Amino acid sequence: MAFTLSDVPQLLRSWVMRLTPGGRRRLALELGELHSGVREPGLTDIDRVGTVDNDGIRVHWYEYGDVHAHDSSVTVVFVHGFTLAAESFYLQVNHLRERWPSARLLLLDVRGHGQTGKCDPAACTVEGAADDTLAVMEARGVDGPIILVGHSLGGLVALNLVRRCPPVLRGNIAGIVLVDTSIEALSDQGLPQILASPVATQVYEAVESSPQEARKFKEQAALILAPTLAVTVFHRKTDYDIIEFHAAMIHETPLETFVGYFDDLQVHDELAAGEHLQGIPGYVIAGEKDGVTPLSQAERLIEVWPEAWLQIAPNAGHMVPLEAPEVLNAAIDRLMIRTLEQAKADFS
Repeated sequence: MAFTLSDVPQLLRSWVMRLTPGGRRRLALELGELHSGVREPGLTDIDRVGTVDNDGIRVHWYEYGDVHAHDSSVTVVFVHGFTLAAESFYLQVNHLRERWPSARLLLLDVRGHGQTGKCDPAACTVEGAADDTLAVMEARGVDGPIILVGHSLGGLVALNLVRRCPPVLRGNIAGIVLVDTSIEALSDQGLPQILASPVATQVYEAVESSPQEARKFKEQAALILAPTLAVTVFHRKTDYDIIEFHAAMIHETPLETFVGYFDDLQVHDELAAGEHLQGIPGYVIAGEKDGVTPLSQAERLIEVWPEAWLQIAPNAGHMVPLEAPEVLNAAIDRLMIRTLEQAKADFS
């Protein structure tokens, strides 16, 4: 097929994007090849994908395991962090598929993130993301034992879900892992403090200005994002492909998402979830050098959730799922063993 001079800019752009893993990933997104099963880092060889309509938002979900709706398999539900996506848990998915092939793994891109994509900033709330999670669990017929895994914002979402979900569903929650998670409003510390920086001010101004200005800002931010993340988010020595992968997820996050969740995180807390955590075992994992969520928040979680074990990931920052995957994987393993032993005891 012949091409004209008008095709040259797009072809040149495609060629340039293929020079880096982050560029190849963004190109794959644009071409609809996100889940082709051949890309690393990220989710590969997914068994089932789909969407569920929740309040007019098409929430994308991803599922692993040879399971059927309304069975009694142990289901591990992953809820990702702010400006990330379900695929940020790909190292946990890879581990669990090898270690626990009978487990059902369910992930989603909460509103404003990943393939679920842009929505009104007013809809970008912790409660809305918890509703997305509940909608996906209901759509997939999750009835058996559940292990919830929430990272950062996803931890707040998990707490909100436990507090607001129907008692029958809460009774099925066999364990929870909260990673780099706050339970109190962070109006003067952690993530909102970072989002209140001059860079964030440019984000808000870009959202309110013309689309051209918004695109210009994102392109400029992308040029410095990956190397900046290497020193501000990651503290362990980390493969640069993973740093680029993380940077690409942030770059793909709609600007409206920054604004919406920023407003909610200023005032949102989940202290009321404490009473609903009683009797549920779990882990609170914190990066020793996490500059986004203070270690004091992990300690506060332990205060209101005495059944949980506190584990510090040595020398890790805020991205424990990618930076110290062995710590998170081990916590999920221990909850899997406990859940299966309990199910065996109940059956006998």
